[in-house]
Amino acid sequence: MRVTRYRDGMNTHEPQAKNPERQAAMFSRIARHYDLINDLASLGRDRTWRRTVTDELERACHGLDGREILDVACGTGASSRALANRGAAVTGCDISPGMLDIARREESEDRRGARTPIRYECHDAQRLPFADRRFDAVTISYGLRNMPDPRATLADMRRVCRAGGPIIVLDFDTPNNPVWRAIYERYRAIVLPALGDLFGGNGDAYRYLDVSIDAWAGRNGVAAMLRETGWHDVAYRTLSGSIASICRARA
Repeated sequence: MRVTRYRDGMNTHEPQAKNPERQAAMFSRIARHYDLINDLASLGRDRTWRRTVTDELERACHGLDGREILDVACGTGASSRALANRGAAVTGCDISPGMLDIARREESEDRRGARTPIRYECHDAQRLPFADRRFDAVTISYGLRNMPDPRATLADMRRVCRAGGPIIVLDFDTPNNPVWRAIYERYRAIVLPALGDLFGGNGDAYRYLDVSIDAWAGRNGVAAMLRETGWHDVAYRTLSGSIASICRARA
């Protein structure tokens, strides 16, 4: 049986100067093919990673049935649907109207049985319009590195999470092995812009995604930011040779 090991993270990550309006417009342009982008950038592991996030939250919450979960930067709703299909009452928020249009369409087409419908709302994750301690748990997948101020996002997510509630952060990371890192970075640098040119001439947007992954501080940076914003019991695990990582903590 494989044992999952978490390690404490160190280091810091400086806020990145990014414009929310530009981000919203860019992600709306690429929304139709965003799930395909994640599949290819993750070497086909994206769906497995999302199931892992759902499993982590289910364990941390001692079951998801009826739990109020906030899915920040929910995009096209893949992560929100995975949680709702386990019985959670999910609110998904994103800054991109184009992403949310697809999420709502997918929800109307794919809803399973009588489960609680997902609520999708358009909000800036750095200024969430929810009451303090509103949710049992919070999560964000692939979104934190795109925030103008990731710390502000984590701080507001903590504000709306009940005391002791868990947070799970999924994002791309940097492999430790230098050979594997070089191969993966080269693959990503070629494939993502090529996808942009193939699907609607959005090569610049896809190049941005590649650069944002390359510049991201990864698990060490996320762990440090979680501590700085008041989360505790911070730990992480790497996925698929460290091309991604999951960080977890409690409010």
